[in-house]
Amino acid sequence: MIINTKYLGEIDIKKERIIKFKKGLLGFENLKEYVILNLPNNEVFQCLQCIKDPEVAFIIINPFLFFKDYDIEVDNEELEKLKISDKNQLALYNIVTIPKDIKKMTANLLAPIVINVKNKLANQIVLENTNYKTKHFVYNETKEVNENVSSK
Repeated sequence: MIINTKYLGEIDIKKERIIKFKKGLLGFENLKEYVILNLPNNEVFQCLQCIKDPEVAFIIINPFLFFKDYDIEVDNEELEKLKISDKNQLALYNIVTIPKDIKKMTANLLAPIVINVKNKLANQIVLENTNYKTKHFVYNETKEVNENVSSK
């Protein structure tokens, strides 16, 4: 299946890679199908690309690469909605905002994206009773991540 993307132009993806969001992303509730794309020469950041609208794409991270103490609990109701019966089926991502001054890059730790990697169902959840915010600076954590990735 050929799709147009914001960062990689026209690409061919397999339909089984499409992730279906039950409610869409916050602010993009009407767009429910996305694919995760690897970015060239980058082992840390990925792109969550909308299938239907090439201009809708989000840079995402595995939060545990940057925030070692990131600790959230996905409630049972959410796990049931996504048909997650085993924690190994769960993948977690966070959207990052990268301004011109990269030192001001932030990650939204308050509203992670939860994906069932087996059946490709997903939701963006908003955490309750937490100190996490929509903007956590990433730059302070970047040096350690770069050193870890380079040592592989």
